[in-house]
Amino acid sequence: MKPPACELREVWVAYGKTPALRGVSLQVEQGELLGLFGHNGAGKSTLLRTLLGLVSVQSGEVFVEGVPVHQRYPPHLRQRIGYVPQILRVDAGAPVSARDVVMMGQYAQIGWGRLPSWQHHEAANRALQAMGIAHLADKPFGHLSGGEQQRVLLARALAQSPRLLLMDEPTNSVDWQFVRDLRKLIREVHEANALTTIVVSHDAPFLAGLCDRVVLMEGGKTLAEMPASALLTWVGQEFV
Repeated sequence: MKPPACELREVWVAYGKTPALRGVSLQVEQGELLGLFGHNGAGKSTLLRTLLGLVSVQSGEVFVEGVPVHQRYPPHLRQRIGYVPQILRVDAGAPVSARDVVMMGQYAQIGWGRLPSWQHHEAANRALQAMGIAHLADKPFGHLSGGEQQRVLLARALAQSPRLLLMDEPTNSVDWQFVRDLRKLIREVHEANALTTIVVSHDAPFLAGLCDRVVLMEGGKTLAEMPASALLTWVGQEFV
């Protein structure tokens, strides 16, 4: 029997004296497309950072593919996680191309101080083609539209051949006209690559039309979970 793709057991995280996660327990099965819904400050992004090993866990346990990671993150597991941040801050005048950004996704595999091989360049090219943006490869990342940047960041995550994909507020930097295309794109990437995907968002309609299951967060806690199809009904009732 395969272990869950990732799991948190009574995890507490704080920034200074301010709690960010308060005894969170969550299990995500392999192949699942999970949404984390809540307002700003609910703890959604901190949960992703915890899975990435970027924050210290005060207490509780964190597992990726059954391996505990809260003390020392195994490098081979880190390489299996693709991460799409809310925004990648690149100066519009900086000579950083879309291809350069995609190559960043493979730095953990390439190793410190080593040059990428032709296989790494091929992986970047395949990821750009998969996202339909091969024609943007040599354009400065800072000159691209929000939707184009989001495709580049997805390509960066895919270039490392992950098994777990984490996305933090993917609709933040795109216009409303691209949101439907983005939802379709994420679902296609998830299914074509047999991924486990966790998407953080405060956009209820976006998650309702994308995910299999949604977990609701508030104040660093998980409040409830439900099928994604029930999210809009729940949000409507809470608003009333």
